[in-house]
Amino acid sequence: MLPRLLTLSIVLALTASVGYADELNPESFFASFERGGKIMWAILACSVIGCAFAAERILAIRRRAQVPKRLMADLRDAMVSGGVGAGIKVVEGNKSAMGRVMYALLTRSGATRRELETTVDDEGSRILYDLRANLRPIGVIASISPLLGLLGTVFGLIAAFRSAAELGMDDPRNFAAGIYEALYTTAFGLVVAVPLLIIYHMLRNHADNIMREVEERALAFISAASNRAERSQQRAAARAGGRTPDESQREDDGMDAVRADSDETSVDG
Repeated sequence: MLPRLLTLSIVLALTASVGYADELNPESFFASFERGGKIMWAILACSVIGCAFAAERILAIRRRAQVPKRLMADLRDAMVSGGVGAGIKVVEGNKSAMGRVMYALLTRSGATRRELETTVDDEGSRILYDLRANLRPIGVIASISPLLGLLGTVFGLIAAFRSAAELGMDDPRNFAAGIYEALYTTAFGLVVAVPLLIIYHMLRNHADNIMREVEERALAFISAASNRAERSQQRAAARAGGRTPDESQREDDGMDAVRADSDETSVDG
């Protein structure tokens, strides 16, 4: 879904830009590029670098790559059969966001629930930084490209005014030709910046969504593990008190029913 949205945004931006360019100038793209001068090569380099970083991030932060479909199921099966040690082996070396967070949790299996939640937050911050790392060049290039275009336009205006000063203002073509040629660099700078800026914000939002999903799954795992640990402690206490696990479980179920009834009563009241 993400690559399709990115492709659509690029196509729309380029189509709009090329459409306006055709209205303003019927000449070919390459002729227009040459008229912009040497600064156009710098803008072209920015577009190539920006597209390279964008392609790398599109592949890197795909949901399938960061939240593997079978990872949690495999982890659950391994822990049921072999405990925490088997679970660590499943996620050890896994470079996905989900794998890194679960590895950090399992290696601190003896910690309290609060400590585990803090671990999720800390590891999540580090992973989000890594996911956004190669997005920064895209944002920088999207900001620099229009400035390079403006710089080229300023140089072109300087040349146009110098030409008008030398040849005189009797013929407006002496001045107008330099003006419209100078504006090419600004136009091409915007053509590069608009799609890259769209890509930057879409990928940044996608990285945030991935980390939100990973953290929610990790917190749900902590909650389930804590509930199981509490039930195990209750059964151990029941055995120490001379009751069987089944009796303890029935008592827990009864207490849950009492709590539910009291909650309903308080709501009704």
